[in-house]
Amino acid sequence: MKRRAVLKATGGIVLTGGSVMILQRGIPTLNPTETQSDTTSESSEAVNSKTTFPIQLSTLGVEGSTERTVRVPTAGMPTVIDLFATWCTPCQAQMDALSTVYSKYNDQVGFISVTNERIGGTLTRADIRSWWNEHDGRWSVGLDPKSKLMNILGAQGLPYLAITDTTGEIRWEDTGMTSASTLQHELDAVLSKSEGKSENENENE
Repeated sequence: MKRRAVLKATGGIVLTGGSVMILQRGIPTLNPTETQSDTTSESSEAVNSKTTFPIQLSTLGVEGSTERTVRVPTAGMPTVIDLFATWCTPCQAQMDALSTVYSKYNDQVGFISVTNERIGGTLTRADIRSWWNEHDGRWSVGLDPKSKLMNILGAQGLPYLAITDTTGEIRWEDTGMTSASTLQHELDAVLSKSEGKSENENENE
């Protein structure tokens, strides 16, 4: 399926090579070959086949996250993947929506927020912990200094969100600010399909 990069009207940050661009209202898409009608969030069908999933990432020891190695996406469970950076202002606002959705779905869905910032020099683990606590994070925080996950996802900007189903297939993704209501709607769709698939498998046994 053709991949679409969606820029939310509320803004985000596009990564273009080594530079960044703040997304403002009215910029419709990252891909100049797409039309305005193409700039809607993906849902229902798989966005793209990610043959390099799953991957292993180290996590930070902080509220809701223990220092260990985790599988992304979570095995056998729908997973919300959030790409963020501590310098990304829209990522701060995105945390409010994520916190709301996490409170409702954390027993059914895996959550992980991942930064590709490199620790050392002006950025320390303590800096990331401080940012996380300031924005009320309560789930796993992944460290991806080589940007492996960002490359697998093909993410073009921050914040970036993706939802995978129980098989690890990406069912929805979005670049830029996403509201809690939109995220809940997309999660409900993925959970509904996962439940229907399980029922069909049980009937065939």
